Amino acid sequence: MVNKKQIIVFDLDGTLINSAPDLCYALNKTLEEINIPLITLQEVMGYLGDGALELIKRGISKHHNIDNYDLEKLRIRFLDIYDDCLLDKTDFYENVIETLEKLKQMNFTLAICSNKPELLAKRIIKGLNAMHYFDTITGGDTYEFRKPDSRHLEKTILDVDRKVEQAIMVGDSENDIKCANSINIPSIVVDFGYSKIPVKNLNATIIMNNYRNLIMHIQEINNN
Repeated sequence: MVNKKQIIVFDLDGTLINSAPDLCYALNKTLEEINIPLITLQEVMGYLGDGALELIKRGISKHHNIDNYDLEKLRIRFLDIYDDCLLDKTDFYENVIETLEKLKQMNFTLAICSNKPELLAKRIIKGLNAMHYFDTITGGDTYEFRKPDSRHLEKTILDVDRKVEQAIMVGDSENDIKCANSINIPSIVVDFGYSKIPVKNLNATIIMNNYRNLIMHIQEINNN
């Protein structure tokens, strides 16, 4: 197979890994300390994708005015709690590892472009014994910009000496697909992630329901 598209850039949470249970635990422990009722896992899944601060804001605003709280202090507290539990229940989605292995054998460059802090993203991938699959991992604090700013995706691609036109973005949310569309690269959206809106409305190139189909979808894009 000729690799017209040579770099596959993945979002992390809701795309490669199901991290919602650990994020939900950390959020609820944080909110419990300021006497805010528990948020359900299903609700938390709809809050994810924009970083810790937005997650906390959404958790608080369900019950109270966010202006009454020291959000930066809560963000630091949340990250401290999350740091202790981030690998308790988090794992790759079905067929991810097998697919990453095949992609590396096919000489694809693989990258992660996440809004999670870079250090935490790397800790999770390292903890799941998968660092060797990825040529770079960038987080929401790697640069001065982050998704949905398309420069985050573009810089991630350029940092591994690839061209933007050689890339495909794989994500689960509007942030991911907006980035890809902004720089005119194809995108694949998973239908099992944390999107706040139906994935069919995200204008992705392809909707994917299982990682066992990813290589086939890449071939479809390369053949067009």
